[in-house]
Amino acid sequence: MANKKIFIFASLLVLIIFFTACTPTSTPPATVDSSAVATIVAATQTALAQVTPAATPTAQPTQPAPTQPEPTAIPATPTLPPIPTPEPSPAVRIAYIKGGDVYLWKEGTGSIGLTDSHDAIDVQISSDGELIAYLRQDPEDALLQELWAVNTNGSPVEHALVSSSELAKHFPLDPDFYPSSIGVYDFAWRLGTHELFYNTLLLHEGPGVMPSHDLYRVDADSLDKITLLEKGEGGLFYLSPDGNQIALSKPESISLVNADGSNLRKDVLTYPLVITYSEYQYHPHPVWAADSSSLRVTIPPADPLMEPLQATGLWLIPTDGSPAVLLGNVYAMPFAWPNNAFAPNFEKVAYAMRVGEPTDNMRELHLANPDGSNDMAYDSGESLEFKLWSPDSHHFIYEVNGGNNEGLYAGALDGQPVLLHPDQRLVSGIQWLDSARFAYLLATGEQRELRITDLEGNALAFIDTLPEEFPAFDVLP
Repeated sequence: MANKKIFIFASLLVLIIFFTACTPTSTPPATVDSSAVATIVAATQTALAQVTPAATPTAQPTQPAPTQPEPTAIPATPTLPPIPTPEPSPAVRIAYIKGGDVYLWKEGTGSIGLTDSHDAIDVQISSDGELIAYLRQDPEDALLQELWAVNTNGSPVEHALVSSSELAKHFPLDPDFYPSSIGVYDFAWRLGTHELFYNTLLLHEGPGVMPSHDLYRVDADSLDKITLLEKGEGGLFYLSPDGNQIALSKPESISLVNADGSNLRKDVLTYPLVITYSEYQYHPHPVWAADSSSLRVTIPPADPLMEPLQATGLWLIPTDGSPAVLLGNVYAMPFAWPNNAFAPNFEKVAYAMRVGEPTDNMRELHLANPDGSNDMAYDSGESLEFKLWSPDSHHFIYEVNGGNNEGLYAGALDGQPVLLHPDQRLVSGIQWLDSARFAYLLATGEQRELRITDLEGNALAFIDTLPEEFPAFDVLP
């Protein structure tokens, strides 16, 4: 055994001398580190001490011998595990209507057309991005509508969800409105499902909007249909973030119901009818808390033109059966409905207030606590209007519609306004992608451009040019 160890050790020395001698002359020979050699020798002796005759492999002439790596010195510090690569953020998706057809734009990929019926007028994308629901309206007969869906994975396949004949069966037509039919007022996906909720309205030739205050659900996979609330029992509907409850808004009350139609809690908040001086009725827009435990809603005065100006109420609506609570009041500009007054985290409200003589059309943008306290002016301008809060509840967007500072602005609770566009009349349909980016429509002549920008006014993406006067789109951040 001792002779075998000496033989192996000598062979290693010969290999070291051989590889050193074979080093190309164009490369200077490496200096041999004596400490490294000592380390190699020590490691080799340790390995040889564990060798036994039985462990000696028998050479196989038909197979090449495995390559043995050269021994290296043990590093002074241990090798750290690799830093895990963070999961990539899901690509933003935007469903939109172009020329009456449904398109899908995906961040990093671009746009693809999904339908070719040329009659789509509205669109909603499911929370998993797999289905797009769209409303079709007969170009030759505006009184005929249908709900359809198309998949976004693989080859697009379209299928009807609710036909015009099925819509007509929901309830008898009003004989005072002829010709008329039943159409879709609004539709929305339930979070994490392929269940589409919708309500209806009376389609007729003439002014005014006549919602039916009903509620229905269709499963886009099985096509099962359920009537949740009959005509007059529902209202404009707002699904909770967790998808389990629905707020129902009517001109004189707000109710709550479970998403399966059970546990209807009628009139959790009532208020006087708000005069609009027009052919439509005002419906308040309740806003859900992120945890679905409560809602906030602003209720304008019954007569917005009454002098002196009457207060707009700031209300809290719990979902546990507790009564609604009036938190406070603000004095918002008449008809500048403060539907988006509450920040998403409910810590602030924003609204436009009239200042000076009414004929001057001057307004201030005010920020206040959710009960109306600590009210302070942020900016002023001719016909100023507050638009919406960012999802971070820190930034917001508003517009000034005249004067030297006309334009669309981004504001911040602790920052100065940033001009996003000098002509606010060209910008519409803002929908947030995250706390800093939003998609919007930019008017260019008689067309609209679908674009993405940020709160600094930086143009981030051009998506498409749309010929519709009022094109519809929906985002999936």
